[in-house]
Amino acid sequence: MRVWGGTVCLCLLVLVAYVPGAAAQDEDRPAKGSRAAARTSTDERGFLRQLAESQRSLGDGIQQLRDRIDGLYGALAERKDDSTGLEQEVKELRDEVKGLYVENSSLKQLIESLKDDVQSVNSNVSGFRTFSGFFIAAMLLLLSVIFLLTIRR
Repeated sequence: MRVWGGTVCLCLLVLVAYVPGAAAQDEDRPAKGSRAAARTSTDERGFLRQLAESQRSLGDGIQQLRDRIDGLYGALAERKDDSTGLEQEVKELRDEVKGLYVENSSLKQLIESLKDDVQSVNSNVSGFRTFSGFFIAAMLLLLSVIFLLTIRR
């Protein structure tokens, strides 16, 4: 109980000491308050102006960012169109290479068949050479016989 009594007494003393000091401060405030309010008002206005300028500059910055983003979208679309054009060109080149491969294969087959034809012509020519060799030999033999018969007479 004593502790509670001492605590309550101490609180009352603090309250009594605080309340008259607060009343004295409240009496001085109206005179200081008008100056402080004017100073606070000017500070607030300056702060509000700074905020407004900051918002304007941020708005301008955001607009510039939007413009840059729009430009990037345009550049991206242009690159996408270029990429699509290149893909189409690559497709066409692949088709052309396929066609050239098929043509190359057909040319190889044609060359192989020509090789067979050349070999058959070559065998015919060698056969003709053999036949012509026999013919020339027979002609030379006949000429020599005719020559000998004409000399003997």
